[in-house]
Amino acid sequence: MDRLVAFTVCLILVIALNSAEFSAKSLDSNINVIVQNVTFSFLNGDKEVKVLYPLIQEQLSDGVSPKVAILHKLGDRINGDRLITTAEGSWTYSSPQNIKLTLNYPRSGTGLVVTFLKVLVSQSTNKGRGYIISGGIGQRQLTVLIEADQTLYFKFSAEIYGY
Repeated sequence: MDRLVAFTVCLILVIALNSAEFSAKSLDSNINVIVQNVTFSFLNGDKEVKVLYPLIQEQLSDGVSPKVAILHKLGDRINGDRLITTAEGSWTYSSPQNIKLTLNYPRSGTGLVVTFLKVLVSQSTNKGRGYIISGGIGQRQLTVLIEADQTLYFKFSAEIYGY
């Protein structure tokens, strides 16, 4: 387990040091979107990282098409909440890539209380995961990591609800 944590820490460090940032469309410019193309990793067991909590994942494709839609979601819509921010983006690659999408809400300051998160991802493989890195439901901050492995394209649409 320690090796897995060390690997995760190193992977996050590599991503942070070797990332390309892209802007995304946003409802209120209060969400920060970072998409990274990960080409290598290394191990460093000296760092600590929070446990990553998996999101609920539903594969929406029929398994026949080369396009795979994966819905990552967390929490539930509640009476009185509203859409507080959105983000979307799309990229195509000439060779398979390992992609890391980081969504940070709010971009700065204090956000509204988060009740529900939905991230719909389209990619060319069914290899992908979603994690909460910090914050979460019932909190005023949320950082989400979405991974897509060996994909030729990556498209996402994210919605965060709250009050």
